[in-house]
Amino acid sequence: MKKFKKLLGFFCAFALILGMNVIPASANTNEYTITITNTESGHTYAAYQVFAGDISDGKLTNIEWGSGVNGAAILTALKTPENSSYASCTSAEDVAGVVAGLNGEQLDAFAKVVGKYLSETKAGTSVYENSVYKINVEGDGYYLVQDINLAENFHNSATKYILKVVGDVEVAAKAETPTIDKVIVNADSDANENPADDNTDGNGTAQDVGSVVSFKLTSKVPAMDGYDTYEYIVKDTMSTGLTAVDANSDGKIDVSVTIGGTTYNDFTVTQNGQSFTIKFNNFINQKANAGKDIVITYSATINENALSTKVETNTVNLEYSNNPNDNTSKGKTPDKVVYVYDFDIVIDKYTGDETTGTRLAGAKFVLYKTVGSENLYYSYNETDDKVEWKNSSEEATEVTTDTNGAATFQGLDTGTYYLHETVAPAGYNLLKGDVEVTITATYGNDGQITSSSAISTNNGQYKQTQKIENKSGATLPETGGMGTTLFYLAGAGLVLVAVVLLITRKRMN
Repeated sequence: MKKFKKLLGFFCAFALILGMNVIPASANTNEYTITITNTESGHTYAAYQVFAGDISDGKLTNIEWGSGVNGAAILTALKTPENSSYASCTSAEDVAGVVAGLNGEQLDAFAKVVGKYLSETKAGTSVYENSVYKINVEGDGYYLVQDINLAENFHNSATKYILKVVGDVEVAAKAETPTIDKVIVNADSDANENPADDNTDGNGTAQDVGSVVSFKLTSKVPAMDGYDTYEYIVKDTMSTGLTAVDANSDGKIDVSVTIGGTTYNDFTVTQNGQSFTIKFNNFINQKANAGKDIVITYSATINENALSTKVETNTVNLEYSNNPNDNTSKGKTPDKVVYVYDFDIVIDKYTGDETTGTRLAGAKFVLYKTVGSENLYYSYNETDDKVEWKNSSEEATEVTTDTNGAATFQGLDTGTYYLHETVAPAGYNLLKGDVEVTITATYGNDGQITSSSAISTNNGQYKQTQKIENKSGATLPETGGMGTTLFYLAGAGLVLVAVVLLITRKRMN
């Protein structure tokens, strides 16, 4: 990452020097302190003398170009535009006279010109203590304070130029650094959810594969004073188990934006694989809405790729202009990540000891959940790769245990489910009742699972194993056993009784 060595901001203050005597500029050794209130650490400020002179009755006289600027270059730049207010200026004193009558926007423009022609001579640099920066300077005059930050990956915003009359002076760094947040809308809102699983922060959720998850991004319109243009670009990246919703199938993600509660349509969405950007066009036009809420909403479907991963993530950051004096300078917010989970129920069918016993193949199961008074049956739609819940057991997906006694229901939300055995393994009794399975999960404030009834092995899918024992049924003995002999004897007895009855009936006739 490159270091940000551009101008991040300037503070220019014209300080009123309350000297008792008029001292020629060349002999002026008065010492003053410029105090900058800024609670953020990590800044470095340098002061440059723009005008030198003498203080008399609260005014600067004998004005000359200061040691911190290239006066000739500034004068040329100020006189270049046609009909410039500085057209007749030939000296620093002439320029100062024009500056004295400028309004706020005009002062901003003047400060930007000065900022382009600073010399190598600094009047002083800042010392940071107790949340303030202090710069000690010598000599009466006007000073430009430059915010220079060489820290790696430093993205905080710079303040526009501030023009005031300076002496011992305190100025506030009013730079505003934008932020962005993302939450999952209605996280864990399914009627089958265990309320204890709800994550009120909205940073994590569990849903069935095939479900649509809605996301809400929030920010505020930043203060854009001093900016001519302003870049505001939202960058969003989803993991492969999430597919952004394109309801019109036109290749465009469905995105909704409001500013201050009013629909905003002047943005461009550009998609690149699992990532997309939302670029706010002509955003500088929103300057008057500074402080108003920006709300962005869109949705994504949990797809079949989620069946083989531990968690799906959705990450957002914001890229924004961070220097009103340099249109190319950009800052970036830290990433905000939210998390989407799904779970598997794995059947472990056995007989004997649950650990060392024989695993049974051939058992068939369906899965259902109860919503209200209704049973809904699990059905996996392989065409659309999603979990569906059907009213009829005839539409249910039936799974069969393999030679390891295992069968799996995939892509499930947290909640309570029931396993119903439809076919028992050959030679074993069908289960008399259904088996209840409850999947639970709790989330940390960041949305990641901190504990769960399911287990993730090797960073894979969360699986909850349900052990189910089968017992063999009563079977007929083998040929030649005592049981067979008894059947033979009973049969012979019945034949004898029948013969006696037949003879008796004939004699009576």
